[in-house]
Amino acid sequence: MDTPASSQPATVGARRRWGWWIAGVLAVLVLATVAWLRVGALDLPPVPQGVTKESAGLADLTRMKQANSVIWSTEAGTNGLSEAERLVQQGIAEYRRGETVSALDHIRQGLRLDPNSLVLANAYRMVAFGLRRDFLAAARKQSSATPAFPPELDRQPIAFFEELDRQHPSRETRLHLALAWVDEMLLFPALEIKAPASVQAVDLLTGVINQGNPGYVPALFARGLNHLHRPARLVWPESARTPRDAAAQDIGKCIAIGRRFGAGSPRLQASLALSLGDAYVKAGRPNVARSWWQIAQNLCRDNDLQAAVRLRYSWRNEELLDRLEEELDRGRSELDHPMTDLAMMWN
Repeated sequence: MDTPASSQPATVGARRRWGWWIAGVLAVLVLATVAWLRVGALDLPPVPQGVTKESAGLADLTRMKQANSVIWSTEAGTNGLSEAERLVQQGIAEYRRGETVSALDHIRQGLRLDPNSLVLANAYRMVAFGLRRDFLAAARKQSSATPAFPPELDRQPIAFFEELDRQHPSRETRLHLALAWVDEMLLFPALEIKAPASVQAVDLLTGVINQGNPGYVPALFARGLNHLHRPARLVWPESARTPRDAAAQDIGKCIAIGRRFGAGSPRLQASLALSLGDAYVKAGRPNVARSWWQIAQNLCRDNDLQAAVRLRYSWRNEELLDRLEEELDRGRSELDHPMTDLAMMWN
């Protein structure tokens, strides 16, 4: 049956209206996507010129993961291990047996053979951190107000990394010396210790970055976390010359570099995005902070990370800074898994 001629203009008009409606929806979606990217994923500092995967410290993450797994394994053999890794593996086994002096000595021997190894240096710091943490906990139970560390733990691991950096100066040895100062800050959270330890760590990390390593991700992230964890309402010794967005700039640069090379596990990428969101709270940009928390939530489905994002979503804008600082305080007190453990890079 033929369609009446009088109905054809109405049909054409309806189709046109439908086409305009679709075009309008698409335009809104495009604008929303551009706005989202501008506020979230693309609101990142530029990647420093000339940065390569190697200069960023991201070239050997798979090898680092394998080496870390072997030296910490309770069943690992020595096949395929370097002499440095074998000594560190032996030291970790002795640490588990309570043979503290021998354990630390063997790990230091291994690290002297391979002073630029992030994995081996991280193992030494984590063993020393665990031993010092346990010693302080035992002293508190005995109501010892001013416990003195035994000789093998006195000024460790700072003293060893100072020596190592004098003998083998490199970005890696300087990085771990800085992280050793942060370890000290975590174990002794009193402000009179925490403030100078943080300043010392930042000075060392800034030296690494400014001396030919502008894209070295471990140093950028460590410095960014230092800025992030400084109390916003206290005057720190160097606060006058530290930009409000210092943490966001450093952590954002880590993310930009990681994206350039497609490096890092979803867990690492999500952890960085979560920290960048936190940093934007400190910078006074709550909407950008929430965008990065959303990105973190979408990157990794691990329960603890999802819980961290949900907690942050529950905060109102007017309480964001205070609630974030409470959460950061809680995180620093988590001494079983200190925030300076570099294993997050390769796991």
